Amino acid sequence: MKLGNRLSLFLFVALSFITEITIAHEGHPSNTKIKPMMSDSIFNLKSEWTNQEGQLIAIKDFLGKPTIVAMIYTSCEQACPLIIEDLRKIENALSKKSVGIPFLLFSFDTIKDTPLKLKIFAQSRKLDLNHWTLFNGSKNAVRELAAVLGIRYKKNANGDFDHSNVITLIDAEGLIVEQQIGLNQEAKPLVDKAFKLLNK
Repeated sequence: MKLGNRLSLFLFVALSFITEITIAHEGHPSNTKIKPMMSDSIFNLKSEWTNQEGQLIAIKDFLGKPTIVAMIYTSCEQACPLIIEDLRKIENALSKKSVGIPFLLFSFDTIKDTPLKLKIFAQSRKLDLNHWTLFNGSKNAVRELAAVLGIRYKKNANGDFDHSNVITLIDAEGLIVEQQIGLNQEAKPLVDKAFKLLNK
């Protein structure tokens, strides 16, 4: 089966039950997740995203370098700040050896998380935009990326999102190498894998 057809089939299957699954609330995040696609590159996704500077960017623009990816939304008050802290632990561990890996944050909230809101959020969290990029995309783009990364999410009646908490390391070709699942996890496994990718 061709790569494009395999990707389409995976997305169809994943998205067909994403609304039927039980997802833990932010305060009680689940460590379970949809099984991510391990054999195909996320750089094959055709969706485009807008970054915090208002620039339209495709995920494939990051082809050629290891990358760390997570999904959050800026008005989240429980799980997402902890995801940011977990990412900071990873960033600090990598920076000790002067390793610069891009950190990509994709928002679940297609309406509220405008480029300006994302930029203000990055500044308030003191995220170095030389290494961090925040993205807003369409509902289809969010569904597509979440399915490929194996992230469950659901929008509540109050406008918040229940979601699984996953940090993903992808290699230079966009293949998933390691995932840190849950909050306040030990960063070493993912960091070690990142060093291995950089030393290839």
